[in-house]
Formats: sequence, C-alpha cells, structure tokens
Amino acid sequence: MSRQSRVGALENAVVERVLEFDGKTTGSLEAACKAVGPDFTGFARLFELAASEDTRLQIAATWALRKLLELGAEMTAAHCEAFIETATAQTAWEAQLHIAQSVQFSGSEDLNARRLADIITPWHKAKRPFLRAWTLDALCRLAQRDAGLKETAATLLTKAGEDPSASVRARARNLKKANLL
Repeated sequence: MSRQSRVGALENAVVERVLEFDGKTTGSLEAACKAVGPDFTGFARLFELAASEDTRLQIAATWALRKLLELGAEMTAAHCEAFIETATAQTAWEAQLHIAQSVQFSGSEDLNARRLADIITPWHKAKRPFLRAWTLDALCRLAQRDAGLKETAATLLTKAGEDPSASVRARARNLKKANLL
C-alpha cells in the first residue's frame, strides 16, 4: 500500500469514528487521530460534519479537528477560511469550546484573526466556565496575530480576573504569566 493510500485510509477512519461518536467516549476517535497525526489533510470532510445540525457530529468533528491540529496537522489557506465558516455553525457549547481550544494549535498565517475573533467574542459570555476561559485564551492568541484585537482582548482579560469561576480566573492568570498580550 502506498503512503498516500495509507494516509487516505487513516483519514477515512477518523471520519468513521466521528460518525460513530456516542456523545461521550473519545478513545477510538483519539486513536484514529493519532494514527494519522500531522499527515491529516482531510479537513474539508471534518468541516462538513462540524456544520451539521446534529450536535453530536458538531462535537465529534470539532474534537477531532482540535486533536489533529494539536498533533501537528496543518491547514491550508482554504482550510483556514472553512475553519472560520465552521465556527459560525457551532451551536453546541462543547463544539464552540473545541473551536476556541483549536486556536492555540493553528499556526497558519492564513487564519484571519479578526474574522474569527468577531465570531467567538460573544462566547466569552457563555454560561459554561470552560467555554469562557478558552474563548479568552483564543482571543488573546488572536490578538497576537492582529494588533487591532489587543485592546478588546486586554479588556476581557482584566474582566476575567474577576469572573466568579475559578477556572476562568486561573486561565486569565496563566495568560498574563505567559505575556500573551
């Protein structure tokens, strides 16, 4: 089997695990992502699944997306545009969380920081503390790419230091320590 065929089969396995996701257990999905790792190029199919009205698919596809980026898979310019469009389609808080967490792993210069920030900024008011915390993280990282976002990110970082949730305050402290702004 050629390398291209092997990678294609592994990418198909990721999609199959997304489709089989039970809403709770990510073990088989994680194993499929690790098997293909940084060689993954099938983002278009994941974006399609993430845009589904089925929140289970949104959650699984965005989880796989985050994991693959963490493992070193790289998005092309077209993928970056689709990633931003995918962010607009997320209705499940878990999927929004995965989008926000993905920002730290997206090293592509083609990611339009301003457009993505416009989409995710409202998430900093979410009921779920982890979503608030990771939205703040994403906004600070996007501000590193686009200086026009620094003032908004700095304001939200200051407000996060007074958040009722310990996880949000901890994320704010860690972002300040890391000098992300």
